[in-house]
Amino acid sequence: MIPLKDQDYIRAKFASELVYQVKIDFFTQRDVALDVPGKTPCAFCKPVGELLQELAGLSDLVSLRVHYSEDNPPEKAKFGVERVPGIVLRRGETFVKYYGMPGGTEFPAFIESIVDFSRNETLLTEESVIALQTLPRDVDVKVFVTPTCQYCPGMMRAAYLMAMASPRVKAETIEVNEFPDMADKYKVEAVPLTVINDAVAIPGMVHESVVVQEIVKAAGAATPDGESGPPTKKRIERGKTRDSGLYIP
Repeated sequence: MIPLKDQDYIRAKFASELVYQVKIDFFTQRDVALDVPGKTPCAFCKPVGELLQELAGLSDLVSLRVHYSEDNPPEKAKFGVERVPGIVLRRGETFVKYYGMPGGTEFPAFIESIVDFSRNETLLTEESVIALQTLPRDVDVKVFVTPTCQYCPGMMRAAYLMAMASPRVKAETIEVNEFPDMADKYKVEAVPLTVINDAVAIPGMVHESVVVQEIVKAAGAATPDGESGPPTKKRIERGKTRDSGLYIP
């Protein structure tokens, strides 16, 4: 599934950058030879499972558990998994979800998110972190993507970083080609599309502060001056270099 040269690169990256254990829960369907009336076969479950198994084999700090959705495992309710293939990326009590195959342009961002979780690095500005850590209630953030979109990975990763910054942010990514019903429900005409609490839609790639402001509004939080939205501090320089030499813009 993953080319050998890419496996070598990811293995080296994981060896130099992972710090803490990251767990992946994969929700799938059993592969049956016969068609079952009323049940739609999961076309991408098998390749997604193979991809995740290969990833987990590249580092002892990445573990994989497989759950069959039709068995209704307790983890399904715990993480709020509603469709397959469903991926839960987690460390401790913090988790995010990805529905579909994290391939194409999404794959590098998915790898970086594993590293983010392992290192417990949010890479958000200080004002964003402060705003997210004071949310009074949970906020749902959905990011709709496709594997050919060059701007989708940035929005996906930003949503995941926000979930890392606050347990109140429940972030998930949906690959719309695999879930056309979701595309219809949310009227997705172009990607990336970020939807807050199923009410506010943010099209395209935007600065993290735009998303944070809508999250704060959706949570009903307020800044110290009484205005809804994140604190208006001077923006902090974002550049950062990891031990491997990778620069994070």
